[in-house]
Amino acid sequence: DNVRGVVMYGADHPYGEVQTEEDINNITAADCRAYYERWWKPNIAYLVIVGDVNLKEAKKLSKKYFGDWEQGETETLSYADPVAPEQTQVAFVDRPVSVQSVINVCYPVDITPGHPDYIKATVMNGILGGGVFAGRLMRELRETHAWTYGAFSRLSSDKLIGNFRANTSTRNEVTDSAIAVILDEMDRLRKEPVAEADLQLMKNFMNGNFALGLENPATIARFALNTARYNLPADYYSSYLEKLSAVTAEDV
Repeated sequence: DNVRGVVMYGADHPYGEVQTEEDINNITAADCRAYYERWWKPNIAYLVIVGDVNLKEAKKLSKKYFGDWEQGETETLSYADPVAPEQTQVAFVDRPVSVQSVINVCYPVDITPGHPDYIKATVMNGILGGGVFAGRLMRELRETHAWTYGAFSRLSSDKLIGNFRANTSTRNEVTDSAIAVILDEMDRLRKEPVAEADLQLMKNFMNGNFALGLENPATIARFALNTARYNLPADYYSSYLEKLSAVTAEDV
């Protein structure tokens, strides 16, 4: 994971920073207070309340507990956007005592929350290895070849820079073969339309997960926070199922 962060983002990017024991030991209580005083301000904060409470009560409680919290100036930091390499690069960490290889195929992706391609991309990633147990990576690496207990992929959006990762752990002697399968499955998604049954299975899975998530007040709070933080359309989540239903094999 440390190497993955560095090669994807660069050592000078906050997402590529590697934490060491020395870093931890050097942190003082004064450092923590200075960080708090520098960054924690109500004028760049969001308060989301979901539950058995009305707006009047919520405002009263908010004023009671946060009314004395003073606004302040904050900095705006910027970082160079990492870009995906133009050709495949391989980074090895040699651990002679290891009986397994940990494999990550990864790269940064310019995909932010609310991106118009995000729902299509999550369907694609689910078919590859990010959703049901029958994802292609799991089927090929575990069921067909018996090289691993699990193989997954993940596509994450982010305000700064998103990322993609396909990962698994295999015994050492099939490391190269497992990497080849991962790359082949990624390439197949580009060249071959997914079967309608596979597409519908993933859409049904995502549909069900979305519906179940609405039973959790924390999910509702996250939706409200995302809408405010990322300036999403007011109907972004209420129209989610409609947009998901419209995804086609060509979109994938």
